[in-house]
Amino acid sequence: MSLLKKLRREDGELGLVSALLLLGGVLLPIMFIVVAFARIENGRLAVSQAARDAVRAAVEAPTASGAQQAADDAIARAQLQTGVTLQLQLNGTFARGDVLQAQTSAQIGLASLPFIGQLGTITVHGNAAAPVDTYRSLIGDNSP
Repeated sequence: MSLLKKLRREDGELGLVSALLLLGGVLLPIMFIVVAFARIENGRLAVSQAARDAVRAAVEAPTASGAQQAADDAIARAQLQTGVTLQLQLNGTFARGDVLQAQTSAQIGLASLPFIGQLGTITVHGNAAAPVDTYRSLIGDNSP
């Protein structure tokens, strides 16, 4: 029997072969792409949430040095919760009515395979800003 006649027969074998080819050639790469996008989105959410938490902790601190320490503590908590390694940069002046800005970033691995390791990384960034309350008392502030 020729190959063409075998392929035209409806024994169910062709359906099985087609399903395996579809699974191996199309669905598996799509599954890897979905996982890569999920990792990126998880990292993006982690850095934006960490920036927001860090700047809020900083503006609620009693002193400028305490603001930096509070922001660093917030980043440490976020790293424990998410498992993403975060970097923080806190900008602005810690004074009444001024705005503090937190910028965070993280390197997110796109994929990892056993015995090979990481197959690429992407950097995601998060930004947040919060005002220092105009009417609050700051320790060490001699303003009226």
